[in-house]
Amino acid sequence: MYEKIKSNRGITLTALVVYLIIFTLLIGVMTTISTFFFGNIREIMYTPKYGAEFNKFAMFFVVDVKNYSEATISTNKIEFENGPTYQYLNNTIYRNDVAVAKQVLNCVFTAKQYNVNDVTKNLINVDIRIGSSEEKAITRNIDFTLRYW
Repeated sequence: MYEKIKSNRGITLTALVVYLIIFTLLIGVMTTISTFFFGNIREIMYTPKYGAEFNKFAMFFVVDVKNYSEATISTNKIEFENGPTYQYLNNTIYRNDVAVAKQVLNCVFTAKQYNVNDVTKNLINVDIRIGSSEEKAITRNIDFTLRYW
């Protein structure tokens, strides 16, 4: 009789509990991975649209920064000496009354100075956030060096 019970190949209660624990852990890991994956995909979907707005602003701004050595800077406005004026107003950045970046949540211009080998360089710091909402926004904080030669 002992041989007959031993030869039966079935799943014991202990084996069933172990299988259920392993299966539950695998499902939990897969759920966590897919949640992070799809969350990042949603975040990346909006990045190209707002990246283009930043690139349009940077394209004009870099050319002007490299052509002028003096600028009057306030929190939301930059006036280059005998040149263009940039202004952040109503979620848009304007260059001489022409919109160069839209859907701008925040833009702050700050003047800085930097010394290198006894040469003082004037910097313009641009802290910009572009997007439709705070969690889907692109944030950049960049120093632009005015022409110094």
